[in-house]
Amino acid sequence: MRYKIINILLFIAISFGAYSQEKVTLSGTISIKTNTETIIGASIFIPEAKVSTATNAYGYYSISLPKGEYTIVISCVGFENVEEHIFLTENTRKNFSMLEKSKALDEIVIKYNSSASSIRKPEMSVNKLSISTIKKMPAVMGEVDILKAILQLPGVSTAQEGATGFNVRGGSVDGNLILLDEAVVYNTSHLFGFFSVFNADVIKDL
Repeated sequence: MRYKIINILLFIAISFGAYSQEKVTLSGTISIKTNTETIIGASIFIPEAKVSTATNAYGYYSISLPKGEYTIVISCVGFENVEEHIFLTENTRKNFSMLEKSKALDEIVIKYNSSASSIRKPEMSVNKLSISTIKKMPAVMGEVDILKAILQLPGVSTAQEGATGFNVRGGSVDGNLILLDEAVVYNTSHLFGFFSVFNADVIKDL
């Protein structure tokens, strides 16, 4: 009688072990709750079995687990986590929907100085020099030459040797327009460029 009881208990234990190790498949799709659009790359994690998977390009997932009770945790960036308990006894298809997680950001206020910019007269690639800056530059024989100061700006170079004037960004001397108080100045130098027609004491900026 004792041996029969032991055999019955062993048979029950083996049967229960075989039942618990039998694997079933949990599959389905994960979509957005508001518009039923499937979610790509959503993570499905089973804490009890320490296994995880992710949805494919169609929002479909599939995972094999032994029969039993599990907790399913679904997460995805931009969505609220979904957690649900499920008891698996056979192949099960289970669809989930996730709610989008939104976060309100503080308002951004952009301020600008309207006096520093003029949209009526846009200027591009403009360089400005004040006379105080020009007077700090080295001068020949102590005389400040505004046109010589222009040669220190990027893109401005002297004309060929023995000639007066300057070239701007690959242009030529005859392509320059020089204005003095909105009046055109045609000849800006005298004596082969040694003397300038501009008096530095009466020039504010250029």
